[in-house]
Amino acid sequence: MKVAVWHGRKDIRIEEAPTPSIEKDGALVRVRVCGLCGSDLHAYQGLSDRRVPPLVMGHEFAGDIEEIGGEVKSLEIGDRVVVDPLVVCGECNRCVRGSQNVCRDRKLIGLTMQGALAEYVAVPSNRCFPLPDDVSYEEGAMVEPTAVGVHAAERASISPNDTLAIVGTGVIGLLTLQAAKLRGPSRILAIDLSNERLGLARRFGADGAINPREGDPVQGVMELTNRAGADCVVEAVGIQQTMRQAMKMASDQGRVVVVGMLQKSMELEALEITVRELSLMGAYAYTDQAFKTAITLISEGKINVTPLITRILPLDSVKEGFEALDKQEAIKVVLRT
Repeated sequence: MKVAVWHGRKDIRIEEAPTPSIEKDGALVRVRVCGLCGSDLHAYQGLSDRRVPPLVMGHEFAGDIEEIGGEVKSLEIGDRVVVDPLVVCGECNRCVRGSQNVCRDRKLIGLTMQGALAEYVAVPSNRCFPLPDDVSYEEGAMVEPTAVGVHAAERASISPNDTLAIVGTGVIGLLTLQAAKLRGPSRILAIDLSNERLGLARRFGADGAINPREGDPVQGVMELTNRAGADCVVEAVGIQQTMRQAMKMASDQGRVVVVGMLQKSMELEALEITVRELSLMGAYAYTDQAFKTAITLISEGKINVTPLITRILPLDSVKEGFEALDKQEAIKVVLRT
C-alpha cells in the first residue's frame, strides 16, 4: 500500500509498505480522507519533538471497513466510519469515569502507532464510529478536531452571561468558538493575526475581532468589556506571549482554558493567578462522549466544518499540503487517499 512517511524536518516521502494485519478485536480501515493537524505541522516544521521519525502521521480520518477480526460483532465490511484515534485501556478509573483523554495508557494513532496518511490503517474496532450518511468523508475527517473544540467548550463552563475571548482562531479556535456559541455566551471576542481567520470567526458568531497587528489585544478586550475583562479566555495558540495575554485579558476570578500545545515550558506571572483568583486549566483532546457529540453536531449542521477545509489534495501531494500550511496559504488541508 501507499504511505506518506515523515523522516524529519520538512522531509516527507511517499513510499510502499505492507498492508497492516489486524488483531482479533481489530479492524482494517480503507482510509478515504485524512486531515493534516496543527500538531502534524509542528512536527513537519521541526518545532515539536512529540513525534519521532520515521513515522506515518495522520489521526483525523474517515473511511470504510475493509476487514474485521474474528471477535468483532459491532462492524461489517463496507461500513462508513470515522475513527477516534485516541486508543485507551478502557479499564482504569479515568476511563471508567468517562475521562478517556487522560488515560495513562493512552496511545494515539499517528503518534505512537501507524497513522492514516496511508491507504490502509489497522485500528481497534471499538474506536470506529458510524459515519452518518449525511456526513461526507471530508466532514468526517473534521470530527476529531471538532471533538477537541467540544471538549474545550465543556471545560470552559460557559454560562449565558459570560464574555468569552478566544486567542487564536486556527482550526481548533474556530471549532471551539462554534461549540461555545451553542452554550449561549453573551459575547464572543476573537483574537488572531489573520484577518481571513477573523472573518471566519465573525461568520461563526464572534461579536468582536481583534488583530494584534493593529493594536494591543489585551487593551482591545478591555475596551470591549468596559475594563472588566473576559469571564473566560480560551488560549488556542500555545506560546508564552499569548498565554500571558490570555491571563491579562481575563476578568478577576476569570477562567483561562489552555488548548494550544507547542511550548513545553513558559514563564508566567504566577502571582497574578493568586491575587486575581484566576482559574488556569488545560483541555486535552476529548472524551468518548465529546467525540460522539462532535459527530452529531456536524450531522445536524450545528457546527459547520466545510468552510475550514480550504484545500483538498491527493495523498501523493502530502508535501504540498504541509507547505501550504507552513506558508499559511490554507486553513485546513485534507488529503484523499
